[in-house]
Amino acid sequence: MSDVNDGMVNSPVRAMSFKGTGGEFFVIWLVNTILTIITLGLFLPWAFVRSRRYFYENTELAGKKFAYHATGKSILVGWLCIAVLYGIFLVNIAHNNAVLSLIMMLLFILFSPWLIMQGLRYQAMMTTLNGVRFNFRTNPLRAWWVMLGQPLLIVVAMSMLVTSILSVMGSAMSAGMVIGGSVCIALVTLFSIVLIQGLYISQWGRLLINNLQYGNVKFEVSLETKKCAIIIVKAIVLFIPFMIAAGYFIVAPIVHLMKYSGNPEDMIMMAAMQSAGSILLGYFLYILGALVCYCYGYVAVRNYIYSQASLHNGAICFRSTVRVGAFVWLVVSNLFICSITAFLAYPWARVRATRYLLENTHVEGDLDQLPVEDHNDKPAADPANLLARGLSVMQFVF
Repeated sequence: MSDVNDGMVNSPVRAMSFKGTGGEFFVIWLVNTILTIITLGLFLPWAFVRSRRYFYENTELAGKKFAYHATGKSILVGWLCIAVLYGIFLVNIAHNNAVLSLIMMLLFILFSPWLIMQGLRYQAMMTTLNGVRFNFRTNPLRAWWVMLGQPLLIVVAMSMLVTSILSVMGSAMSAGMVIGGSVCIALVTLFSIVLIQGLYISQWGRLLINNLQYGNVKFEVSLETKKCAIIIVKAIVLFIPFMIAAGYFIVAPIVHLMKYSGNPEDMIMMAAMQSAGSILLGYFLYILGALVCYCYGYVAVRNYIYSQASLHNGAICFRSTVRVGAFVWLVVSNLFICSITAFLAYPWARVRATRYLLENTHVEGDLDQLPVEDHNDKPAADPANLLARGLSVMQFVF
C-alpha cells in the first residue's frame, strides 16, 4: 500500500496549455464569417472544422499536441441529411399530414440517443493526442435510458404527485389547505428540478467518460447523484438573494405606478420614467444572479467530475482548479467586451476562456508509461451514421 501511495506522490502533475492567440484566431474567425455569409451558410461546416482544428492544434499536454481530423465535407453531409428530413417534416405539416409527421417525430425521438452517441463516437475518433486516436463506445439502450427514459419517468411520477395534490386542493374547503397545497406543489417542483439535474449530471458524466477511450486504454469515473444534486441546491440558494433583490426593484416601482392609474397621462409618464432605472436595475440583478448561479454550477460540477475521473485504472488522474470568482469575472468581462465591440472581440474572449480553463486542468501521471496503442476502428459510413455526424459536435478536449 505504501508503494502505491509513494508512486502517486511522485507522479508528475502537469497543467494543460494553450499556445494560440486572439489575433491568430481573429483572422480565422473573420475569414470563416465572410465565407459563410458569401456562400449563404454552405461554408459553415468548414468554418466549424477550421476553428476546432486551430484550438486543438494549439492545445498541449507535456509537449504532446492534440489534433482534429474531421473534414467540412463529412459534417456538411450530416447537416444536409438533417435539413432534408426537416424539410420533409415541414412539407407534411403544410399538407396537414399529421400521421406521417407524428411518425417522423416519434422515430426521431426514439433513435435520437443512438444517433447522438454515434455522432459523439465520430468526434472522438477524429480527435488525437500525440498521434493516438480517442474512441467512444456505449450501449444504445443505456444512452436512451439516460437521455429520455429516466427523465421522462421522473416527470411522469412528479406530474402524478402534483395532480394528486391539486385534486385534494380542489376538494378543500379552507384557505389553509389551499396554501398548504400550493407550498407542496412548489416543493415538489423544486425537488423535481434538483433530482432531474442531479441525475442528468451524474448519469451523463458516467455515460460519456466510462465509455471513452484513449487508444486502447479506458477512462473511468465514479459520480454520486447526491453530490451532484447538492451542487444544484447550492446554485439555487445562491440565486435566491438576486431574485429577491430583483423582485424588489421591479415590483416596487410597478406598485408605485399603479397609484397613478387615475391621473393624467403626463404624470403617469413622468412616474414611469422615474421608475425605469429601478426596473432596469432589477433586470440587471436577475441576469447577474443567473450568471453567478450558472458559473457556480459549472465550476463545481467541472471540479467534481475531474477529481473523480481517471485513465487506465487510476494510472492517470485529473484535477480541475477553476475558481468560482475568477470564472464569474471571466464570463462577465467577456460578455461585456463582446457586447461593446459588436462581438468583434469574440475571438479574444474565446481564446481567453480556453486558456484559463486549460491552465486550470491538471493531469497527474506519466502518459509515456501507459501501454497505449491506437485502435483499428473506422468511422461508419452508412446513411444513419452520416446523419449522426451532423447531430453531435461535442468536443473531447476541454
